Amino acid sequence: MTNVTTKDLSYRLPTTTQEQLTKLAQITSIPKNLLVGAGEKEVEAICYMILYRHLSQHQRGEGMKAIRSVNKRALVGELINRTLDTTFVNPQWGIWSLTNDELKSDIKLHNQLNTMASMIGVGASAASTKDILKKITEQKKISSKNWITFVIWGCIYFNAKELEKASNEKDHRSTLNSSRFF
Repeated sequence: MTNVTTKDLSYRLPTTTQEQLTKLAQITSIPKNLLVGAGEKEVEAICYMILYRHLSQHQRGEGMKAIRSVNKRALVGELINRTLDTTFVNPQWGIWSLTNDELKSDIKLHNQLNTMASMIGVGASAASTKDILKKITEQKKISSKNWITFVIWGCIYFNAKELEKASNEKDHRSTLNSSRFF
């Protein structure tokens, strides 16, 4: 197999290297200061990072060579951490590492959870929040019922943020290339 390139990604990227780096930094949340002076080598390394968990063992070896060939040590560390985290710990930590099918499943799950919460009437309204805060200030403590309510609201909030994150990734992929990996 040849090296992984931007053509293997599910994104339609600009043609110039600098614009590609800007877009890939936006998609992967790589700090822009790590890409100062970056070029083709860094674009290839980021492509390997995105696709790493879907590559064969041989391709992974090539990917690590490409990542380690980057001159800026801070960027190398960032790419290796993200690569290993999404491959061996949790792909959700780099939603860009999900296949299109995995991303669709993720969005479907979070939409279902939102729908369920709405159907059973679980949510934080301004009035209910005001009531709970009033009880807390009157009693000078938080009851177990209020703790449970806060935990449920936290879960709903977390689900909404995850849905937003997945939807943003879907928007990045709104113009999908046919790709052998995704």
